[in-house]
Formats: sequence, structure tokens, C-alpha cells
Amino acid sequence: MIDRRALPPVRLLALSLPTLLFAGYDLARRSFLAPYLSGDLGLPIGTVGWLVMLANFASIPAEVLAGALGDRGSARIGRRAPWMLGGTVLIILAGGALLLSNGAAGVPFLALALVGLVVGWAICNVTHGAWALEATAGAARVQIFGLRTLFGLAGGVAFSLLAMLQAGRAPSSFVAMLLAILVGTPLAHALLIARAPDRPAMPHRWHRAALIEPVRLLFANRPNRLLAALFALNGAHTAITGTGYLYVVGFALALPGWGATGLFVQTLCAALGVVATLRLGTRIPPARLLRIILWANLLLGAALIAVPPERPAILMLWSALFGLVSAIDFMALRVLLGARLDADTGAATDTTRAAAYYAGFHVPFNLCGALGAGLLFAGYHAAGFDPRAARGAEHAFLAVQLLPALAAILLMAISLWILRISAATRARPALERPPKCLAGLSEKN
Repeated sequence: MIDRRALPPVRLLALSLPTLLFAGYDLARRSFLAPYLSGDLGLPIGTVGWLVMLANFASIPAEVLAGALGDRGSARIGRRAPWMLGGTVLIILAGGALLLSNGAAGVPFLALALVGLVVGWAICNVTHGAWALEATAGAARVQIFGLRTLFGLAGGVAFSLLAMLQAGRAPSSFVAMLLAILVGTPLAHALLIARAPDRPAMPHRWHRAALIEPVRLLFANRPNRLLAALFALNGAHTAITGTGYLYVVGFALALPGWGATGLFVQTLCAALGVVATLRLGTRIPPARLLRIILWANLLLGAALIAVPPERPAILMLWSALFGLVSAIDFMALRVLLGARLDADTGAATDTTRAAAYYAGFHVPFNLCGALGAGLLFAGYHAAGFDPRAARGAEHAFLAVQLLPALAAILLMAISLWILRISAATRARPALERPPKCLAGLSEKN
């Protein structure tokens, strides 16, 4: 039976702490990987583009398989623990190989190490998300995802501060972040396995259709399809803004020394934005909250066009405003995902499809994230931008600053249109009605 009581602090910590390391991995991969490949390793922008796309695409089949098989697990060890252990081992092996790689090691070896690291994290991320989804319900579920968001932001602050302190020094920011991740990840995952009770694997009759169950859920009904579209657009927006930020700062704005500082400001303000949302916005329906954030992102995309070069104060102001709203949209989407899982489960006492749901809705997020990053680098290439031979801010404005700004505006406009459609359907209660757990959150805080 699902436990609807608040979880004890140690269990909340165990369920939330891995997100801190995942935030570091995500920041390193989205924002620092491409500059590391083009700068430290000196790879051409075309090669960097397809390596970034490969890293983004590699997580998709891994998450689908983890979602399809992750609810089975082991009758002796548990439903989630075997997958978390396997993913952690893969992270350590592939991350170590990536640290040993260099320009002389060859692009194929570099690509293989990247794929291994991404696949390991995809397995752990789906397993961790499913563990949190099925751990409890009601106010405690919002506690878990609220704390996971805060731990993720704390990780973003810590790793962006590490990058800022390491900027211009050896080892590079990306290498320093990866080293910290490889040390901290097994410790956090060990705490999760030790202190968060794992349910025994349920007996399942194997059938081939289980492999596509996470994808099937995306199209199971109209509410699921609408939510999947929002995840897809959010993934593209996250990838474009995250991947392009350091290039915008370093080339279009001619402020190469301010990139890590801007990311630190973004992440710190994102933590403040989430705390304010948990404290003041708990009675706002999640879809309405999402609509507010989408409008804010649209306006910030337009404002990015007007940010002038060599003006760090204006850049920091834009970064702070962007950071305030940057994590709230994904938080709202995950609350909506929990509502879809509850609606599908109904009165059932065993949420055996938690991994399938968590993995399924991350497929469009990651797929469109990969496509968005690929299109961004294609735009760089088409406009003749090469970070190894950039000719100043004027040359970089069209591709590096204007392109991601226009993409953000377009993605937010489409997202707002989808939300408007959802409000006119019979699925409105599932998307707009604030879950009971939100009403109780203010009492818990």
C-alpha cells in the first residue's frame, strides 16, 4: 500500500541527495562539454556538434529500456537497487575513460566514453525517479520532488562555483567537475540503497510489448499526449539555452571570463525561485504556474537579443532573471507527471509502472533536447561560426546570440498554445486542478 505519510528526514535525504550529483553531471554535459571539446581538445565545431548530439541521443534508448525493465528488478535484491548498482558501475568506468581521453586518443574512443557515461546516468536517473515516484504519495511526494529540485539546484550552485574557481586553471572546469562527480556519485547512491527501502520485484510475465511500454504511455490518452508535448518543448528549450550560454557569453558578448560566473548566478537564483514557489505558490495550479513561467521565458528570450556586448552588469541581470524561473517549469511538469501516474493507477496499491512513466515522458524531453542541440550547432556551422577562429562579437551575433533567442521565443509560444488547448479539453481537471498535496505543502513548510 502506498504510504501517504511524510517521510522521515533520513529517507528524504537518501531520495534527494543523488540529484545533487546529477545536477553536476547535467551542468557539465550541457554547458561545459562543448567548450571542453572545442577548446581544450581543439576539435572542429562540426565534430563537437555530432558528439554533443550523440551524447544526447544515447540517453533515449537507455531510458526506454530502463523504463521497460526497471519495474522488474530482482526478487532477492529488490526492484530498484540492481539497476542503480549497474548504472553506477558504468558511470565510474566510462567517466574514468573520458578523463583519460584526449585529442590523441581519437574521436571514436571519446565518443564511446561519452556514450557509456550518458547511458550509466540514464539508468540511474530513471531508477532514482521511479524510486521517488513510488516511495509515497500526497504531500510527501511533493516533499520529495521539491527537495530533489532544491538538492539539484544546490548541486548546480556547488558545481558552477567549482567551475568559476577553476576557470583558466588546470585541470579545466569540465575535468574538475567530472572528478567530483566520480567521487560523490557512488557515495550518494550507496546511501540511497541503504536507507530508502526497496520493494521486492513483482512477478511479471515477460512479453515483448513491455519494451515499448514507456513509449506507448505517451500516446495512451489525450492528457498524456499533451503532457508529452510539453516535456518535448521543455527539453529543446533546456538544451538550447544550456548549451549555447557559454558561447553567447564568450563570443557574442565578448565576456569569456564571465561565463562560469553567470552560470553560478543563474543557479543561485534558480534555488531562490524554487524556494519562493514552494513557500508562496503552493496553491497555484501547476499548469497555471507553468503558464506564468513560459511567458517569463518567452520575454527573457526576447530580452536576450538586446543584451549588448562587453556589459557584464546587464549580462548578470539577465542571468539572474533567467535563473529565477529556469527550474520551476520542470518542477511543475513533474508534479503533472505524478498526477498522470495517479490517474492511471487509480485505486491500485502498487505503482508498478512508475519506471515506465518516468522513463516514457523523458523520451520526448531528451529526444527534442538532442535535436535542439544539433540544430543549434547546425546553425553555428551554417553561419560560419568557429570558436577557434571567431572574429569578434559582431561576427558571432547572428548565430550565437540571435539564433538561441529566437528559438526560445518560438518554443515558448508553442508551449503556451498547447496549454491553451489543454484547458479546453475534458482533461482539464487532470492538468489544471491543484493536487491535494499542494494544498498541504504550506502546512509542512
